[in-house]
Amino acid sequence: MQAQAKALLQQIKPTRAPRYDEDHGTSLWADAWLKLSRNRLALLGLLTITFMTVVAILTPWLAPYSYDAQDLNLGALPPSGAHWLGTDTLGRDLLTRIMYGGRVSLMVGFLATAVSLIIGVLWGTIAGYFGGRIDALMMRTVDVLYALPFMIFVILLMVVFGRNLVLLFLAIGAVEWLTMARIVRGQVTGLMKMEFIEAAISMGIPRSRIILRHLIPNVLGPVIVYTTLTIPQVMLLEAFLSFLGLGVQPPMSSWGLLMSTGVESMEEFPWLMIFPGLVLALTLFSLNFLGDGLRDALDPKSAKE
Repeated sequence: MQAQAKALLQQIKPTRAPRYDEDHGTSLWADAWLKLSRNRLALLGLLTITFMTVVAILTPWLAPYSYDAQDLNLGALPPSGAHWLGTDTLGRDLLTRIMYGGRVSLMVGFLATAVSLIIGVLWGTIAGYFGGRIDALMMRTVDVLYALPFMIFVILLMVVFGRNLVLLFLAIGAVEWLTMARIVRGQVTGLMKMEFIEAAISMGIPRSRIILRHLIPNVLGPVIVYTTLTIPQVMLLEAFLSFLGLGVQPPMSSWGLLMSTGVESMEEFPWLMIFPGLVLALTLFSLNFLGDGLRDALDPKSAKE
């Protein structure tokens, strides 16, 4: 019996198994990349995000000025040859501020999403694997948490424990994992009915290995898609908190903080609001285009077209 189960486990791996077309064989991930590369908007979004990430990493070497260098004699100047995007009311170079702000905004987006990803994937996988009362208890907990006003919860965390960047990552990530948990739980519930999971259970493979080696790898498709859609939500939440003065604190900057200060003098110095807003909008559009492209590329139904 165990020999038959072992043979079945080795043969049946739906997500990793190669899929062949009429001319040549292609794996699921190779086929997904081929579809993604044909989606111009998604590819443009990927290139844009990659470019912004590289610029954010290299900002200390690429920025024309220091992020806190100010010249009160300059004041707020419109774009010029010396300052391509102008300066703010304290005479600080706006391009430099936007570049350093991108480091913070992208870092918050990626790291807070990673926190929500870890919590959501583990929670949903455990709930879907065990089922029964454990599943009911865990998912009712998710339902209760959904009913809480999370924006107020994040604001309270920032007020009570102080305004620091690490807490900002944890606070935002801790409130963005609920939908991820529901998505993963639904995928795992379906996988539990598959023969290769039943074979693994009948062989006595440890539960932790089944979860980490068989279940989680087979839900990566939907997880990757939702991750690309979560990053914009997290960045918008950080921008909103910075807009309220609860996010990144001066002299550091983020795109949300730059927009907040730009609004105060938007009528006199419109470039202080326009340029950070354009960069944030471009990033959010790129992430959404990439997410839509990944959703189409990893959709099993599209493979039949």
